[in-house]
Amino acid sequence: MVHQLLEYEMEVLRRIYKEGIIGKRYRPIELVERIIRWEEISSRFGTKKGFKKVAKRLVNLGYLSNHGKSMNVISITKKGVLLVESLE
Repeated sequence: MVHQLLEYEMEVLRRIYKEGIIGKRYRPIELVERIIRWEEISSRFGTKKGFKKVAKRLVNLGYLSNHGKSMNVISITKKGVLLVESLE
C-alpha cells in the first residue's frame, strides 16, 4: 500500500538520502535534524510540526528506521530509498 506523503515529508526523505544516512549508517536524530536543515524545510512548507513527530510518522510508514532505539537514531530504509530514487 502506498501512503500519500506530504511535500515536506518527501523533502525530508530526499535530504536524508542525499546525505547518505542509509541503512546501518544511522545517525542521532538531533544530528539528522541539523544536517537536513529541518528549520528551513518547516519554514518553506509552513509546517508547525517538530522534526521528531515527522520522523516518527515516516518510521511508522516504513520509510525511515529507528533501529529499535526509541527514536534516538534514524536512517532511511530500502523502501524510502526506492521511493526517493523513483522520483529523482
